[in-house]
Amino acid sequence: MTRIQTSRLLLRAPRPDDAPCIALGMGEFEVARWLAPVPWPYTLAMAIDWVCMAPENGLFVVDLPGRGLIGCVALSAELGFWIGRPHWGRGYATEAASAVLDWYFRTSGEPEISSSAHHANKSSLRVKAKLGFVETGRDRRFSHALGHNVEHVVSTLTRADWLAGEAKRCA
Repeated sequence: MTRIQTSRLLLRAPRPDDAPCIALGMGEFEVARWLAPVPWPYTLAMAIDWVCMAPENGLFVVDLPGRGLIGCVALSAELGFWIGRPHWGRGYATEAASAVLDWYFRTSGEPEISSSAHHANKSSLRVKAKLGFVETGRDRRFSHALGHNVEHVVSTLTRADWLAGEAKRCA
């Protein structure tokens, strides 16, 4: 599995001993409410199952050296991420997602990646805008934590746009 180091973070594969931190992070309603497929309450047993079924590549835990696991970034059909509530507002989601997107566009032949977010999740939408995602539509998805359908903003980032933005990110 790929390991990615940023200036502040280590992105690595999930391990079984990460399950308690994952359960604590996604177990907070203020986190789970924005993650459509995540039920609430989110239990340790769910986190253990999730870690055991994690794909070989494309799922990274966000590890803050000296603090431990603070979130996750996943790349499958879409880019998704979460950061634990005590770590909000510090740029960790942008830093982690940016590093994963660099890895993705360097190692895959894919021309683009999609992402989506609950329409009221202003923080996630801001991160995606900073990364260069462009809104391509809206749809409704069932939120397991909320127990009903919610409007999602669907966006896309192309390889060309990502590479064109590289100069700005490196400056």
